Amino acid sequence: MKKIYQFLMLTASIALFSCGSSGSDDPDPTPTPPPTPTPSINIILRSQSIAEGAEVDAKTTTVLTLDYNTTVKVTGTGITLNGKAVTAKSNPTTIMSVDIPLTLEEGTKYTLKVENGAIVSTTDATASAPEFTLNFTTKEAPKPIGENDAVALTKKLGWGWNLGNHFDSSTDEDDKTGSYWDNATPTATLYTNLKNAGVSTVRICVTWGNYQSPAWTIDANYMAEVKQNVDWAEAAGLNVILNMHHDEYWLDIKDAALNNIINDAIKKRIVTTWKQIAETFKDKGDFLFFESFNEVQDGKWGWGDNLTDGGKQYKVLNEWNQLVVSTIRATGGNNATRWIGVPAYASSPKFALENTFELPQDDANRIMVSVHFYDPNTFTLTPDNSDGKSEWGHTAAKGKYQEGSNEEHVVETFQKLQEKYIANNIPVYIGEYGCVMHKTDRSNLFRNYYLEYVCRAAHTYNLPLCVWDNFVVGGGNEHHSYFSHNDGTYTNGMGSLVQTMIKAATSNDETYTLESIYNNAPK
Repeated sequence: MKKIYQFLMLTASIALFSCGSSGSDDPDPTPTPPPTPTPSINIILRSQSIAEGAEVDAKTTTVLTLDYNTTVKVTGTGITLNGKAVTAKSNPTTIMSVDIPLTLEEGTKYTLKVENGAIVSTTDATASAPEFTLNFTTKEAPKPIGENDAVALTKKLGWGWNLGNHFDSSTDEDDKTGSYWDNATPTATLYTNLKNAGVSTVRICVTWGNYQSPAWTIDANYMAEVKQNVDWAEAAGLNVILNMHHDEYWLDIKDAALNNIINDAIKKRIVTTWKQIAETFKDKGDFLFFESFNEVQDGKWGWGDNLTDGGKQYKVLNEWNQLVVSTIRATGGNNATRWIGVPAYASSPKFALENTFELPQDDANRIMVSVHFYDPNTFTLTPDNSDGKSEWGHTAAKGKYQEGSNEEHVVETFQKLQEKYIANNIPVYIGEYGCVMHKTDRSNLFRNYYLEYVCRAAHTYNLPLCVWDNFVVGGGNEHHSYFSHNDGTYTNGMGSLVQTMIKAATSNDETYTLESIYNNAPK
């Protein structure tokens, strides 16, 4: 019993000692943290105005908008662009998005970061948007176009004029001639007066097939007559663009695209014809330019089988253009380095801007792109038709102009041509442009405005241009007349308009702009 008693006493003492050891000198026990509140809202980024890896325009991209699945607000910190803090704000319009202002430089890589907690719910501050990182770049600034060949040729060619409906007259048959459609007899005085008026270039359009024998030999008298006009233009100090014009009747691109035998026969004739032309003029100086073809197409003006044949017609035209260039170069003399213009399908800017159009290979590196511009044709060519239009531009009355073909269309088309070709030292010229004389004074005010605006836009984007003139006086469809094809005197009282077009196409007056012309549109 005594031993048991002693054991119990010892156990009690140890227990008392243990309890006494937890005095005031011992550290407090670690407190249990309160539970973290669970956000009542799960914030999800639904969309963003700039995609990951996008290339954007520095000037027009001024804000990044992040759109969430709930109403959000910014806390004021935690958003950076390339490491620098950015102050964002909630979008008051949607209340579910945030606008992050951007000040961007051209040709730069950017990383935007949004930290966790930078954007939170408006109803539950514990709910924050997830971290977000966006990488994007800005486009390079357009390179200023210096005095490259394309710009130099723009200045050289300046404002030009077409001797239309003369040598380009066609019977659509081989070895069968007809009268000249303009019923004119050009003289040396014609070219002298054109030069005195301020014309820099004459485009002499020629149809050759009507004057070819079955062996495709060009009639010597006809060739001499064409050469005489080239000589007169040279003597007057004019540039000349000499082409193959209404030979489309044998340049059957639709059948050539479907039948190699037909294509081979056409190619042989192209070589034979262009060899004769090139040999005749190979000693002429650099005032003379050749143009392979005019408006080669299948008769539907770009709305035909070319859209459904898998690119066969485009391929054939590329092949023909190459053939002309190679044939001209092979004749030597000044043709070894002479500038040669080549058209895209239908001579249309639309097709010239597509990848289906390929420039010929040329060791001389002297190829030009030829386009025509008559947009919108309902106003410029066929105002008398049932769908014809009597006005043009931003001040035109509703229903009297062609939708989508006003000032912005001109600028967009010419700017794209400059960016694709001229900025890369490939000249482009507008071989034909124009607008018929209309039948009312008001409509002719819009005609004058159109012609001035097109010429100034051409100058703005480094495009020389040649007005179409078929010597048909009066007004209505097909009535294009500025100069007499006999002696170069003005027709239809066109002196003032011609001088306006020349000024618009050539003036370097910085105060004379597209905007100043735009602001003076007919009311």
